[in-house]
Amino acid sequence: KIKYVSIEISPYCKLLLVSIVCTNAALGCLTFCLLCRGVDKLGTSSFEHICHSLLGRPLSQKLATIAVGLRSGGVLLTGGKGSGKSTLAKAICKEAFDRLDAHVEVIDCKALRGKRIVNIRKIVEEAFLEAAWRQPSIILMDDLDHIVGVPSTPEHENSPEAVQSDRLAYVLKDLIKEVISMGSLISLIATSHSEHSLHPSLVSAQGTHIFQCFKCIRSPDQKQRCEMLHSIIKKKVNSDIKKFSDLDLQCIAKETEGFVARDFTMLVDRAIHACVSNQNALQNSELNLSTVDFQKALKDFTPLALRSVNLHKPKDIGWDKIGGLKDVKQILMDTIMLPAKYPELFANLPIRQRSGVLLYGAPGTGKTLLAGVVARESGMNFISIKGPELLSKYIGASEQAVRDIFNRAQAAKPCIVFFDEFDSIAPRRGHDNTGVTDRVVNQLLTQLDGVEGLQGNNYLCAPFYAKV
Repeated sequence: KIKYVSIEISPYCKLLLVSIVCTNAALGCLTFCLLCRGVDKLGTSSFEHICHSLLGRPLSQKLATIAVGLRSGGVLLTGGKGSGKSTLAKAICKEAFDRLDAHVEVIDCKALRGKRIVNIRKIVEEAFLEAAWRQPSIILMDDLDHIVGVPSTPEHENSPEAVQSDRLAYVLKDLIKEVISMGSLISLIATSHSEHSLHPSLVSAQGTHIFQCFKCIRSPDQKQRCEMLHSIIKKKVNSDIKKFSDLDLQCIAKETEGFVARDFTMLVDRAIHACVSNQNALQNSELNLSTVDFQKALKDFTPLALRSVNLHKPKDIGWDKIGGLKDVKQILMDTIMLPAKYPELFANLPIRQRSGVLLYGAPGTGKTLLAGVVARESGMNFISIKGPELLSKYIGASEQAVRDIFNRAQAAKPCIVFFDEFDSIAPRRGHDNTGVTDRVVNQLLTQLDGVEGLQGNNYLCAPFYAKV
């Protein structure tokens, strides 16, 4: 079949080309546009900023001619699994395709993992050369840390995967220097789990400055969760959400702390199934979602952020089983229980809330028991850590273990983190001959009292003595 296709080469130059293409190929050219979803599902405010300030400028021919030598833009989108970083990246590419007529090259790095380095290099080089030939263009490298990531543990630093990752990182650096050169109309977008999960040569200050912007997609707050629920329900049901009189989105948003975009999609599907099952029993044909349907959907539902987090279930013991310790109970009530029960009230306080309690005493005085009771009574997630578990013989591994604990707590918030035998990892500085615990103490101070707040998490530490 013969099809005449009008191709808009660039915003400043239009040509009418007569091409002989098969119908399937013509449809394949539009596949990317049809697969890209909008950013209404994400509820993020950074979309316009990324599109115009970082992608519009290097892809603009006028700017490239005025400011010769301007380096093309590079954006690194980071976030947990299901946070929407790939959706946002594809939406940015679609925006550039629609408004700037940019060619888009997509490299799915997750699909390349495990292949030979020669094959990976060939695929990446072909994508970069195609982008250079058809510029203005955008190169999207989705899940980049799957092929140029860092080893998960120090034991794997010399593994074949780590060696291949090092080689690919330098290959990618050379390609970027060669193809995405000064003044070219090519932009790079990469997605990764975190900035630290990529090879240091790509993101460190001493390495090549590939990315001009680092954007981390964090878990949405209560207002954003409410907006995301409203948008997804409206899209799924295809009707006005105001007709659901028994649906309280604010109540559902309060119970979905730590959920991401993909969690809400699955949650709405489960709620619709629960509603349909209930209405079939009542022989009601009209769909009428309610808060009860979402409460049924939340039962036994584990969000993506918690599926890889090892949570601990506290013992089934309440305050009534603990005698005495009146002052200790009151401090725990004021510091943890009341802020967990009335978060809106404490959020309006003009002072910074306390987020940590040090429980010290001799063995057998009930420190560990109190931590479990507080977690059970507050209804928060509970992570229990034995102090010696964090220490490692490898340089930097102990500090990484501390960072991993706080990342787990951030993913599981609202959460209580209990450090048992705390004096084994945080003694007085200068009392250790090897310097390992000194570095652990520095890392703990950075995490506990750093610039970033510890909203939603509380920390309990139980040493033998208060002098730690």
